[in-house]
Amino acid sequence: MTGSQLVQLPMYDWPEISTATNALWHAIREALEIRGISAPHELDRSHTAEDAWHSNNLLLSQTCGLPLVKTLRKHVQVLGCFTYEGITPAGDYYSVIITRASCGQDLKNMRGKRTAINGTDSYSGCLALQCAVEPISSTGGYFSGVQVTGSHRESIRAVVNGSADIAAIDCVSWQLAERFEPGANALKVITQTKSRPSLPLITFCDKTDTVMETMRAAIAAAVTALDENTRELTGITGFLKLDDTDYELIEDDLRQYGDLNLGPSQDLTL
Repeated sequence: MTGSQLVQLPMYDWPEISTATNALWHAIREALEIRGISAPHELDRSHTAEDAWHSNNLLLSQTCGLPLVKTLRKHVQVLGCFTYEGITPAGDYYSVIITRASCGQDLKNMRGKRTAINGTDSYSGCLALQCAVEPISSTGGYFSGVQVTGSHRESIRAVVNGSADIAAIDCVSWQLAERFEPGANALKVITQTKSRPSLPLITFCDKTDTVMETMRAAIAAAVTALDENTRELTGITGFLKLDDTDYELIEDDLRQYGDLNLGPSQDLTL
């Protein structure tokens, strides 16, 4: 492996914690180098996450469980996932379903409201919401409109500004929003979705079993050695070894609820 390889940590790389994301990568890089795996000095932020996930040069990135089970299995191998402060069981995550204080008290009161999703390829922002409304939406079209915002942060902003009434937000993104997004403290959580395996760390599929285990050991060691500030800003508490079979729950959700129509869509990302 050479320094020309591609590395990203894109999923929670908010500007307010970008220095901590860089520090996380530097710790991982040092642990890889000690174990004989060369890696780029800096994270790549020039390519889209989707392009990086499909790149033959991918050394490390973080993706969502939904694209993993839909399109990425032939291209990547799963190393594992980070564990995060306050989220149990370790290695799982969920979505919080948020709305304004003036809106309904539970999901049943949200029929006919407008929802925001970060993208149709997101488990936490879209499929998790489909799973949540399916038991109370016999015919689909539960919401009067669906805004595709492009990110969890923009979905939160859509609920804050009133262009949407409800959104499902990844729990780590919600923790970041509570600290850094103006207006988030005016919103309320009405429920949360079922726990699923956390966002997978992936590498290109050409790695041998020995290299995979070496990379896992490096990531685990790097996380253990994180300084207090980086640990606090990222919320990362550990690393859990996983493989793609651990994401079969998400594949099951896709098979059962992937065709549910939330409502008429309006793409705001263009």
